[in-house]
Amino acid sequence: MNYRHPELQDRLAAEYVLGGLRAGARRRFIQLMRDDAGLRRAVAEWEERLLPLALALPPEPPPAHVWQAISARIAPAASPAAAAPRPSAWRGLSWWRTLSAGLAAAVMVLAFLMLKPPTAPQDVRTLAVLSAEQAPGALVLNRLPDKRLSAQPMQDLVALADGRALELWAISPGQAPRSLGLVLPGQTTVLTPRLPPLPGDTVAVTLEPAGGAPNGVPTGPIVLSGKVI
Repeated sequence: MNYRHPELQDRLAAEYVLGGLRAGARRRFIQLMRDDAGLRRAVAEWEERLLPLALALPPEPPPAHVWQAISARIAPAASPAAAAPRPSAWRGLSWWRTLSAGLAAAVMVLAFLMLKPPTAPQDVRTLAVLSAEQAPGALVLNRLPDKRLSAQPMQDLVALADGRALELWAISPGQAPRSLGLVLPGQTTVLTPRLPPLPGDTVAVTLEPAGGAPNGVPTGPIVLSGKVI
């Protein structure tokens, strides 16, 4: 599984913040966060979305029997009199009651929003993942909601380019390669080709002279390739 894919990272971060990741999955996600700034950023963004929702909700204390059950679990051997919290303790817990109730409601709201059909800004579809023998999953090609393409490097392609241009091509069966545009090695590139790649096409990146292949015909070696799904 490619944990660097932005859509997957966003979904995992949402599940983590909402509490949907449990046991080994949650521990694995925490380990991934330590080494992946993208995951940490996604988690922080979900936390920023969640906190305003929680704070905007009115406080709603849970029923008394809930707190009694919690007290019984924490100190099952204590006498009923000892288990009953003092008034000062209840006052000290009021802020935590408010926050926990607000967070619970916010989680329900966010879960509902996540289950709704995606809106147009979220309608990003992955078309292909381009790889090489020494660079698996190096480039992800997505189709944006406005039908443009985005080429997102998942690895550092600067060394791969080595001062030359990286040009993206689509190759339909039985047809000549057609250029989709130049790919910037250090950032996501948005492309507007006249004819986007079709299902079953091969997409490939070649090394070309600065400015791209002359006469629209690839001249350099193929450094990355993948299949359009």
